[in-house]
Amino acid sequence: MTSNKKIRAKRPLALVLESMKHAFRISHVAEKEAIWQWGEAKTGELPRTIDIGIWNIWKGLGGDDFLKEYQRMVQDRHLLLFQEALLTLKLLAQYAPDGYAAHHGATYRRRDGYRDGVMTVSAVAPDKGGKRILCLAPEPIFKTTKATLVTNFKVQGREQSLCVVNTHATLMRRPSTAARELEKVIQYISSHNGPIIYGGDFNTFSQAYIHEADRALAAIGLKRVEIQGDPRSSTNALDQLYVRGIEILEAKIDTSFLHSDHFPITAKIRIE
Repeated sequence: MTSNKKIRAKRPLALVLESMKHAFRISHVAEKEAIWQWGEAKTGELPRTIDIGIWNIWKGLGGDDFLKEYQRMVQDRHLLLFQEALLTLKLLAQYAPDGYAAHHGATYRRRDGYRDGVMTVSAVAPDKGGKRILCLAPEPIFKTTKATLVTNFKVQGREQSLCVVNTHATLMRRPSTAARELEKVIQYISSHNGPIIYGGDFNTFSQAYIHEADRALAAIGLKRVEIQGDPRSSTNALDQLYVRGIEILEAKIDTSFLHSDHFPITAKIRIE
């Protein structure tokens, strides 16, 4: 097994400090203007077997090398869930290549005009507009807020749509608070009777957090995907994938992506 310490991309301190400087003065994005849409994905239905990716892209601080990896991540995949997507409307166009649609659910706007949030990119247009759900409380120092984006997609041969939940959980909170944040999302999606993909950066940096997430999401039949040969330590397993009504054909942590401080989860799944 390869050690994360040897292959994880380092955070360049200068880039981190420059990004943090802009977060000292933020404004929160209102619900009515929270979601940006871009791209011309074809209308229609997802196939029953699809390739997905889940990746915290660290605000794109990896520069041109990151953009090359981003393009590689999107290529030939049907559905992608990104967190820490820091962008302007102009930059959103760059994140939606030909044939794809991008939906960005923003939480706050920095003083330089960039909006931070979660972004779902898809090869098929969603069945209906997305819903942004804010976490319970902001982070304690910068008062930045995390969020979840919910979108639905039609699936070939199914009357019920696929519910896709893209989440970025608050970092500084107790395990019990983490569970209550999940329960807030569960209340919104509980009426959905079809398959569900619930993925993203859960900030589950201990077994206690993972246990609370497992317990909360089991209430609506979601089960965590246990990835064979996961190279992450227990304190680095921040990103997770939970599913319902989904067969996992293949799932892995792809350590070939080095220009973020997270490794992506990639998976091939079949919608049952």
